Amino acid sequence: MDEEVLRGKARAALQSGRIPSRRPDRTLGRPGAGAHCAVCELPVRRDEMECEINFTSHGDEASLSEVHVHIRCFAVWESERVAAGQRAATS
Repeated sequence: MDEEVLRGKARAALQSGRIPSRRPDRTLGRPGAGAHCAVCELPVRRDEMECEINFTSHGDEASLSEVHVHIRCFAVWESERVAAGQRAATS
């Protein structure tokens, strides 16, 4: 997928709240589990690597939410997340 298209999808995922704009509480790299990527919305196949991103709700491990993304999509999301934070800080 084209880099600019992927960046647009990452921005849309952040704006819609599909992926939080804060730092994850935990990340785990592993073979794909077949879940749809929260950035590009394509499945992360078993022959691909995924990054499982975990977010806790108010520090409560019992309410841990998981987001699955391709490794490349994680890198783009992270870049867009940081850039959005910088834009917000200068506004």
